[in-house]
Amino acid sequence: MNGQLWLGGLQKKGRHGDRLLDGGPQMIQLSMDGRRLYVSNSPYSTWDNQFYPNLESWLLKIDIAEDGSMSLDESFYVDFSTIPGRPRAYEIHLPGGDVTTEIFA
Repeated sequence: MNGQLWLGGLQKKGRHGDRLLDGGPQMIQLSMDGRRLYVSNSPYSTWDNQFYPNLESWLLKIDIAEDGSMSLDESFYVDFSTIPGRPRAYEIHLPGGDVTTEIFA
């Protein structure tokens, strides 16, 4: 392992710039070239709405360097709580992705 990032959670609160990250990473998707890791914090919107009604839903991007080290892209932050209806970030489907971008339930 070449790096570690704290992105919220119950034990240690994470930050993205001046924003506090509610919850912790739940769904992740690695780009096909292995250089970008997308992270959202909503495991299941029905549960979130019932048990975590004040959870601010977000999507972040982690950049992965050639040596495998990771860094948070400070310019990439999608705040779903500002969208009408306050949708939750969940699955991440990348354009032109392979079967790893699909969830089979």
